[in-house]
Amino acid sequence: MTISVYTGTRVWQGRPKIGPARKTRVEFGPGLYFTTSRETARTYAKGQRTVLRVELDPSIVWLEDAIVPTDAVFRWVQAQRGLRKRKEIVRDLFKNDLRTAPRIGGGNVQAMVLVNLMVNYNAITGPHGPALAEFLVSLGIGASHVSRYGEDWVVVFDPSKVLSWREVDVSDPWDLPRVKRTSRPS
Repeated sequence: MTISVYTGTRVWQGRPKIGPARKTRVEFGPGLYFTTSRETARTYAKGQRTVLRVELDPSIVWLEDAIVPTDAVFRWVQAQRGLRKRKEIVRDLFKNDLRTAPRIGGGNVQAMVLVNLMVNYNAITGPHGPALAEFLVSLGIGASHVSRYGEDWVVVFDPSKVLSWREVDVSDPWDLPRVKRTSRPS
């Protein structure tokens, strides 16, 4: 069974893509933002935008469950040209690795730590957002799940997880079923 969500956006021409975003549009990381609330999607659908109902592949590995090798994350951060606050991100990744080693194993980091650091240091705008999404996908991570204000938000890093979409019609419910994460920690 697919995951049903809404988004307020311009009607997509072809497959959706992740492009560079402004700082105010990446609060939960780089990607395509979806919600289970039609009303929330409608607030993002002003102007020449519309509300779409989207079906997502349920075989998503969620950011919140993903544990990845710290050295791969360090290499990716170091390879990003023009990344603002690189030193601070590396420092904080190192601190996190030391702090969480007893729980998740030395040499590993929760993937969401990198996303949070990039967001908190405002280093996710411009080309770094799409690059981060591609990196997460290369690690097998498809999306992030956030519960907020009684609804679920899904931030998709892997556009191939979008199976279908259509414009909302009057028969669509105002609130879709809550998202159930099915992936397990690596």
